[in-house]
Amino acid sequence: MVRPVRILWIIAVVVNIVGLALVVLLTNPWFSQGFILDVINILLLQIIGIPSAVLVVASLLLLKYTRKPPGWAGYIGIIIMIGALLWIGCYFLFFAWLMLFENVR
Repeated sequence: MVRPVRILWIIAVVVNIVGLALVVLLTNPWFSQGFILDVINILLLQIIGIPSAVLVVASLLLLKYTRKPPGWAGYIGIIIMIGALLWIGCYFLFFAWLMLFENVR
């Protein structure tokens, strides 16, 4: 696999994992009420979090076991997966950023 594509893919996986972790940590009132999520966070984690986790696991497996994708179609699939990972990760980071500054006020 081309080295820049592999590096971009690893960065996309890391951004997605960090975004998901921040959403879970910042939107839970862990310290005051126990592990309770509100309806919006439950829906966010079910609708976007589950596909995010599936993409992360699939990406990690493909990164570990794939040396070179089969032709240009494989590279197009990888680019689509990287785009989905970055989109979901940036959405999570933006949502966590909103939650962080909403709680400050």
